[in-house]
Amino acid sequence: MWAQQISWFAVVGVSAALTHVLCLWGLVDGLSWPPVWANIGAFCVAFLVSFFGHFLLTFRGMDTRWWASLIRWLLAAVSGFVLNQLLFILGLHLFGEAAYLWVWFVATAIVTLLSFVLAKFWAFRHDH
Repeated sequence: MWAQQISWFAVVGVSAALTHVLCLWGLVDGLSWPPVWANIGAFCVAFLVSFFGHFLLTFRGMDTRWWASLIRWLLAAVSGFVLNQLLFILGLHLFGEAAYLWVWFVATAIVTLLSFVLAKFWAFRHDH
């Protein structure tokens, strides 16, 4: 079960990350949003991909109510995003806004493991 969950977590995570980075790129390069604000907008879109992907694929059959998981996953995702955003802002400060995509990739990689642990043991846990 762990191997299957980790595999689906990776697929959904990559899908959400791809959604996030494409939205980020579109908002910055297409609509001229500042990277810090664009990252927030991109997170909101990617959150939907992440939640539904994990609820329907990664942690399906966990016998949990969708709204309880939604609230817990929102709290877990926002916690991860706050850390991601702090690392993103630090990276932009150190390397400049022109490096926003690389900075985003590094910040996202750092936060990914934390997200799996929060999802597995809290957001999508079995409801008693």
